[in-house]
Amino acid sequence: MLLALGTNFGEEGEKMSNDFQTKVVEFAKTAVARADRVASEEATKQYLVLPFFQLLGYDPLNPDEVIPESHASFADKFRNRVDYAICHDGSPVIAVECKRTGALNDGHRGELKGYFNAVPSTKLGILTDGLLFELYSDTNAENMMDDEPYVTIDLSAVATGDIDENSLDALSRLRKGTFDPQNVGAEAKRKIFIARYIEALDALLKEPTEDFTRFLLDAAKVDGRRTAKLVEEHLPIIRDSVSLLVDKIILDRVGFAHRADLVRVSTSPQLPVQASQESRPDEGGEVVAVDDGIITTETEMRVFDHVQKRLSFLVRDESQYQELANLEWRDFKTTFVVFYKQERRGKLFTFREGPNGEYRFEFSPGGTQVETTDFLSVDELLLSSYLSALEAYA
Repeated sequence: MLLALGTNFGEEGEKMSNDFQTKVVEFAKTAVARADRVASEEATKQYLVLPFFQLLGYDPLNPDEVIPESHASFADKFRNRVDYAICHDGSPVIAVECKRTGALNDGHRGELKGYFNAVPSTKLGILTDGLLFELYSDTNAENMMDDEPYVTIDLSAVATGDIDENSLDALSRLRKGTFDPQNVGAEAKRKIFIARYIEALDALLKEPTEDFTRFLLDAAKVDGRRTAKLVEEHLPIIRDSVSLLVDKIILDRVGFAHRADLVRVSTSPQLPVQASQESRPDEGGEVVAVDDGIITTETEMRVFDHVQKRLSFLVRDESQYQELANLEWRDFKTTFVVFYKQERRGKLFTFREGPNGEYRFEFSPGGTQVETTDFLSVDELLLSSYLSALEAYA
C-alpha cells in the first residue's frame, strides 16, 4: 500500500502528493514492462533513464538542463565523467551514472564518486540501471560522496505499490522546481537517521529489552518495585501492546481506527479459553445453552484478529475496506474457518494449530496449504483469498 507523505501539505499539497505518487507508480509499471527488452547500457539510458528525468520535470533535450557525457577535470592526468549531469542555475548539481539493466554492482560507484568529488557544485549522485536508483550525498564530509546510498528506490517493487514514505519523499524532492541543492546533505542525513531509528525501534518492538521494558513501566506509572520478576511478567504484555498500537496506527491512516471490531485494545486481562456453546430449546420450550465441546483457543482468535487488521492494510480501495466488516469465523472441533458472509461461498481459509505452535492454513479457492510460524508470510495468499471471496458475491 502506498502511504501519504509525512509532511503536512494541506489539501492542495496532499492532492499534488497523491498525483505524483500515482505518476511514480505508473512510470514504474512502464519501466518494468520495458526492462525485458532493454539489452544494453545505451538502451537503458534511452528507454528508462531519460523518461525518469522527464518524470521529475527535467528536459533531456535542453543542454542547459541535462548534460550528457559530462566531464570534470580532477587533474590533468585524470578525467572524470558521468553519463548525465543535471544543472541548476548553470551549474551541475546532480550527477547520474548509468549501467545496463540488471548489471548494477558496488564496483560501479567509483566513476560516480570521482565526478562527485571533483565537481564542488554536485550535491547529489545517482547510480542506476534504470530500475534501481541509488541516491548518494555527502553526509560524512563536504563534497566527498558517501560510500552508501541514503535511499535506494526499486521500481520493480514500486510497480506493485510497494514504496515507503522515505523513498517517495526522496523522489518528490528531486523534482525540478523542488530540488534544493543546499539542503540535500541535511535531508540525506535525516533519512539515514530515520532508517537507523526505524531499524532500532523495530528490533525493540519485536523483542523488548529489559531496559526498554523498565522505561515503559516508568512511563506508564506501573506500581511495584522494578524486580526481574515484574519485568519478566510484563514482557509479553508489552509485546501485545506494541502489536495493538501498530495496528491502530495503520488503521488510523486509512480511517478505521474508530472501528471497535478491528481495533481491540482490551482494558482487562485476556480470559482463559472457553468452550463454545449453542442455544437450544429444552422440553419446556425455554432456550438453554448447550456445551458442544468445541474450545475456541486464544491462538484462533489471534489469527482472526490478525486477518482483519492485516487485510485492512493490504486492500487497495474503500469498498474492499468496508467489506472487512463482513468477515466472520466458525470454530469446529478440529478446524477454525474464516469466511466472508457465508462459510462455503466466501471461505478464505481453514486454520489448524500445529503440535509445536506452527500455523497451518488451507486457503480457498485452490486449497493451497501453508505451514508457517510467521503470519506475515501468508500476506499474498490471504489477500488473494479475500478478493476471490468478494468476487464470488460481485
